[in-house]
Amino acid sequence: MSWFKEKRIFLDYASATPTLPEVKRVMEKYLVEYFYNPSAIYEEGLTVKRVVEKHRLRIAKLLGIQSEGLVFTSSGTEANNLAILGTFAKSLEKVRHPHVIVSAIEHPSIIACAEEVVRRGGEMSILKVDESGLVSPAELAKLIKKNTVLVSVALANHEVGTIQPVAKLGRVIRKYRKTHGISYPYLHTDVAAGANFLPLYMESLQADLMTLDGGKIYGPKGVGLLATRGIVEIGPIIFGGDQEGGRRAGTINPGLIAGITLALERAESDREKESKRLQGYRKSFVDYIAKKLSQASVNGSETSHLPNIISIGVPGTLAEFVVIKLDRAGVAVSTGAGCSLDGRVSGSPVIRALGKEPARLNGVSRSGGDLAEATVRISMGRYTTWREVEKAAEIFCKVVKSVIK
Repeated sequence: MSWFKEKRIFLDYASATPTLPEVKRVMEKYLVEYFYNPSAIYEEGLTVKRVVEKHRLRIAKLLGIQSEGLVFTSSGTEANNLAILGTFAKSLEKVRHPHVIVSAIEHPSIIACAEEVVRRGGEMSILKVDESGLVSPAELAKLIKKNTVLVSVALANHEVGTIQPVAKLGRVIRKYRKTHGISYPYLHTDVAAGANFLPLYMESLQADLMTLDGGKIYGPKGVGLLATRGIVEIGPIIFGGDQEGGRRAGTINPGLIAGITLALERAESDREKESKRLQGYRKSFVDYIAKKLSQASVNGSETSHLPNIISIGVPGTLAEFVVIKLDRAGVAVSTGAGCSLDGRVSGSPVIRALGKEPARLNGVSRSGGDLAEATVRISMGRYTTWREVEKAAEIFCKVVKSVIK
């Protein structure tokens, strides 16, 4: 089926995905048939509550945790806030000046929360990445100290697609806890960018907390979740009722919960097939660019990357201008570069954090320069076709050649 106008090519799946038809159908009955408040103690409310708990159990089984460890939120951003600020708040009971560690290329909702920890009297450290965007477990071990309560590293980067060695980080953290006989630090990982393509079993990842976002897995927007397991203790950051075990106040939305449950199950069942298909598309696109644009470079790891994300930098261009030109040519992509309040381009913090000359494209060294303001992100998804990839690559090259300085 076609979600977009015939002449348009959508290649920004990393920012938003369309809701699957079957997900939409399962959600609809909660608008009329099961509209009741699941916190109510009368029959209809209890019926809805039982349905919600069945969905909670299905997700928990997929992640390998107890159902009590799931907290439903309004988004991945809220889940990240709850992971960091909730851990910080609870740790104040045991730790003086709690310390958090985040990687240099985390999502803004992680970086901003770590900065908020500092404003509230805690401490933060930045775990640097190498030129491909990878963190080092050995460097993490050097940063952990007695007041460290949380380490947050995304399973895969939302901009360049680099997949992190999260399980190795988890082993470093567990060793520290065992050696010192303490429950902290926890390991939190935001899996929103990689949930369609990577295994999410928390024990295998050695993760204590995990963030998911419905809008990134072909489920509904407006719902996310924080999964916790084992020894994890978090305090609320939203106050009111005692929903979600007292960890997140507010009436939960059964329809959205049903939607994210089915979407996550579909992501898991289709993971290998979709990864293989999109990896082929990605290679085709990169190969074409390598032949046509000698100055282009691909950011991120050459071997450990998501199959659907291509981060391309072209020195001598301005990414926002390229995105606008592509949009006018019928191709929707995005740029990692953010804009300040007055509209000035600041460049992508993720690309800056790589701290390198442009990466090699198919093993060939490209000319250098600051790529933070010259990088475009292309991300494919379920409804991307081979013809769209071919056409988009052709248009991309024509647009870049027309704007390059």
